[in-house]
Amino acid sequence: MTDTPNGVKGSLLLAWQVRDKHCLVIGAGDVALSRINHLILAQAKITVVTGETKEPHPSILKLNSEGRIHNFVQRNYENNDLIMYESTKPTVNFRNITPKDFSEISSLSNETFACVCCCIDDYELSTKIYYQCKLLRLPVNIADKPPLCDFYFGSMFNRDNLQIMISTNGKSPRLSKMIKDNIAKEFDGVDLNNAIENLGMIRSRLRQLILIDDDLVTIDTRMNWIKTLTDFFTLKQWSELQLVPETLLEPPHDNRFMYVDRIIKYFPDYPPQNYETFKSTIFESEIEEDKEDDEDDDKEGQVKEVETSLENLSIE
Repeated sequence: MTDTPNGVKGSLLLAWQVRDKHCLVIGAGDVALSRINHLILAQAKITVVTGETKEPHPSILKLNSEGRIHNFVQRNYENNDLIMYESTKPTVNFRNITPKDFSEISSLSNETFACVCCCIDDYELSTKIYYQCKLLRLPVNIADKPPLCDFYFGSMFNRDNLQIMISTNGKSPRLSKMIKDNIAKEFDGVDLNNAIENLGMIRSRLRQLILIDDDLVTIDTRMNWIKTLTDFFTLKQWSELQLVPETLLEPPHDNRFMYVDRIIKYFPDYPPQNYETFKSTIFESEIEEDKEDDEDDDKEGQVKEVETSLENLSIE
C-alpha cells in the first residue's frame, strides 16, 4: 500500500455489488456471524464452511434454518472449497470477445466467489488460504490480520437506501463503532430514506422528461441542476416532504409524479429556494387548479343558461 503525502495509509471505499453473487465465509464463530450479517444486507449468496469448531454460533444456525444462507457446510475447510461452484471452462479468448459471448462470460463470473472471508483461529491455515486466494485471484479478508486483507469490514450505518461505512483501515474496529453510534445520534428524528426517495424520484423523473439528448452538455446540465436543487434545503427539510400524494400511495398511482413534475417544470430554471414558498408552490397549486376548474365549470354553466334563455326568447 502506497503512503499518502502525509504518511497515512488509506483505502479505497467502495459500494461493492455482490447481490446474487457467491461469497464464501470460512468459520462459524462471532466474527463469521458479523461477516454473514454484512453479506445478508448486501443480498449475497452466502456459502459457509464452518471449519474446526465444536458448535457453530447459534445465530448462524438460526440464519441457516431461515434460509438466509445459500449453502451451509459443517466440516473442516478443504482446498477445493474455493472453486466449489466452478464447473465451466472458458472457451472465449478475452482479446476477441463479441456481444454474443457476454452471456457465457456472465455465467463464468457467477461461478466464481466474489469474495472470501476467513474467520478461523488457525494462523497457519488462514495464511495458506490467503495465498490460495491470491493464486486464484479471489479477493480475500483474513480476520484480525490486516496485512492479509484485500478489503476491510468497517462499521456500517444502515437506513434502507442510505449506507455509511466507517473504517480505521483495520486499526481500531471498536473506534469505528463509536463513530458510527455518534453519526446515528445526529440523524435521530430524520427520515433519511424519505429524503433519498424524494431526491431519487426527482432525478429519475428528470431523466425521463428532459431527455433532449444524451450528449455530455445535456448530461452535465441535468447533473448540475439536481445538485443545485439538492443544496436548496437541509436533509431534515427534504425528509419532511411528501412528494407522492397520500391518496395515491397504493396502486394505480394515477398521479404519482404530480408534485415531482411541478418541480421539474422549472427546468432549466429552479423552483423557489425559500422552503415555505417552495412547498406552497408545489403542493398548494393543486388547490388553485381545483379553483380554476370550478370557475371554468361555473362559467360554462352561466353560458348554457344564457344560451337557453335566448332560445326561449326566439321561440316566443
